[in-house]
Formats: sequence, C-alpha cells, structure tokens
Amino acid sequence: MKKNLIALAVAATMVPAIAAAEGASISGYADILWIHDNSNNAFTAAAEIDFRNTVGDVTVGVDVDILLGGTAGTALGTDEINLEQAFFAWNAVENVTVIAGLFNNPIGLDADDALNQPTTQAGLIYGALDAATSLHVGNNVSGLAVAYNAGVATVTVGVLNEIYGEGNVSEFLTGNSNNGSDNSIALVVNASPVEGLDLELGYVTMDNAALGDSALDINVSFNTGPITVTAEILDVDAWDDMLYGFGGYYDVMEGTQVGLRYENDSNNENTAGIEEQINLIAWHDLSDNLTIGGGYNINTNGNGSDDEQVVIEFLAKF
Repeated sequence: MKKNLIALAVAATMVPAIAAAEGASISGYADILWIHDNSNNAFTAAAEIDFRNTVGDVTVGVDVDILLGGTAGTALGTDEINLEQAFFAWNAVENVTVIAGLFNNPIGLDADDALNQPTTQAGLIYGALDAATSLHVGNNVSGLAVAYNAGVATVTVGVLNEIYGEGNVSEFLTGNSNNGSDNSIALVVNASPVEGLDLELGYVTMDNAALGDSALDINVSFNTGPITVTAEILDVDAWDDMLYGFGGYYDVMEGTQVGLRYENDSNNENTAGIEEQINLIAWHDLSDNLTIGGGYNINTNGNGSDDEQVVIEFLAKF
C-alpha cells in the first residue's frame, strides 16, 4: 500500500535525524501500467535502480530511470536511460546535512517516484513543479543544499541552477546557451508539531517571463488511525490564480487503501490544458514486494471537454 509522504530531497539521507546504514545497497522497482482512455489501450513499463553507499558520515547515491518507449513523455519506440539523482549527503556536524549534485525537488507534496505517489496519475501541482524544473525527465534539481534539524522543524536552504533553465544546462556547458548562468534560491521548512501532522512550506526564486520571479508551495498531511487527509496550494508569481488540491485516503485493512484526490488549475481556463483533475484510487499489497493499483481519472480541460482514463498499475520492488 502506498503512503503519502511530505517530499524531502533524498528523504533517508537529507534529514540528519535519520541515519543511513553503513555499506552499499541496491534497490529499486518496476512500474507496469495498463492504460485505457480515448487514445490508449496498452501496457507500458518503466523501472528505477537506486544505488547507495554510506561510509562514515557520507552517503553517496545514484538513481537511474529506465523508460520503455512511450513512457513518461518519451517518443513511442524510443527507449531511454536517464540519470534521476547523483548526489552526496554529508552529515557535516550534529543536526546539519550538506547535499550536492542532482536530486529530487524538495518542494511539493508528491514524491518524484511512482512508488511513492498517491494515485495512478501525476497531479496538476506536481506537473507544474515538474515543468518548472525543466530537467529532461522528472521533477529534479541540481545544486547544493544544507538541511538543519532544529528539533521543532527541519530547515533546508539550497542554491540551485536556475530551475527553468535546467533543461539546457548541457548546451550551456558546451557554450551554446546562457541558460545556466543564473541561480535559484530555495527554502524548505518541514515541521511536525503534533503526532500525525506534517507541514511544509517551500519557496524558490526563478527568472522566467511566463512564471515570474518566484513560486510558493504550502502543503499539509494529517494521519489519524486509518485516515489520511492532504491539502496543497501552489502560488506562482506570474499566474493569476493559485493551484490547489485536496486528498483523502482510507486504510480499509492492512495492505489495502482507497482514496480520492481533487486538484484545480484555473490558469488553464479556456485552454486545452487540464483545469480540474479527479483521481479515484485503490491500492492492495499482493505480497511484501508487489502492489496493485486501480485508478479512475477524470480530467476536465479548460475548453470544457472531459477525458476519462482507467489505469491498472503494478509496482514490484526489489
């Protein structure tokens, strides 16, 4: 059964209070989907392999995504292997962790990996953050960050490559573009003031004509017994309206969860983009390392048309 988690960059190593085990490890998962909608009726697959090695106070991590043609935005018939993360996390002093390299965007409620996303369809807010970071695949950033565990909260400050220019960093390095010349500053504050309540505030600067100078994300997750509820807003400087979303998830029994999520992006009003998204979901653990999900997704476009989608998803961990 999948859990909704507040996203933190390289979660197990970003927060100083969570110690990584000494030594090397390999883990990952396969993500197999059957998608049925107006234009698809097919299986597709992707996989991720994660490498970790901890020696003393330093953890090194590399995540590799393997995509079947037609998956995650690739052209049909074009298979791809992409670097999702390549970082070190150094526990420099007590309660302070330094991380540098390429890592998952620490801002936002939804994690980057399908294994930790609450539904079978990426959310509108996640999609907006993914589009802003502009790396080839995934909601990832590159730079240097410092996380301080203050007890009541964890505060993370990062200096990143200009997030909207990241897609052209390779061109910049070869002298063909100037998109890598600026930096974005990110601030993330995570707090759990009471048991079961997780709060996050994320802020990042940027320099883009369409998006403006900054973006602010506030999200909350509250769990009590079998019930988890979530809420999130994303305020982008140059947009007229905020994106917002709500979710509710219920653990029917151990290993089985059902849920509903609603998200709204009024900035897509009167366009072909998705303005409203409703996700119905059920997850069940078939075994300790195999989970099946069934999703019914309704997307209402700004021009008034609806797209419905049925998804069966298998997540196999190793």
